[in-house]
Amino acid sequence: MRDFGQMALGLERPTTPEEQLRIQSDVSAMRRAITYGRRDSSLIARCLQIAEIQGLSGEETMTMLAYNALVELEGSWQRCMKLSALNIREQQIFPPEKAP
Repeated sequence: MRDFGQMALGLERPTTPEEQLRIQSDVSAMRRAITYGRRDSSLIARCLQIAEIQGLSGEETMTMLAYNALVELEGSWQRCMKLSALNIREQQIFPPEKAP
C-alpha cells in the first residue's frame, strides 16, 4: 500500500508469487484491484472517470484502460531507451579545473 497522498501511474505488483497467481487467475480479483487502485493511480482514476461520464460498458472501460496503459508503457520504454543511449560516464558534469 502506498503512503497517503502518493500518486502512481498503475498498480503495485503483488508482494508474493502466491498473491500474484491468485489475482492473475481471477478476473473479479483483477477488477477489484483496478477499482481499488483508482485512489492511488492517476491513470486508472482518469480512465474510470471518463468511462463513467461516457456511460461505457465494463468491457469498453477495460479496453480504454488497457489502451491508455499500453500507451504509457510505450512512452516509458522509449524514455528508458533514450536514457540508456546516453553515455553518462563520458560526459563531464563539471568542466576540468584550469591550472593557475
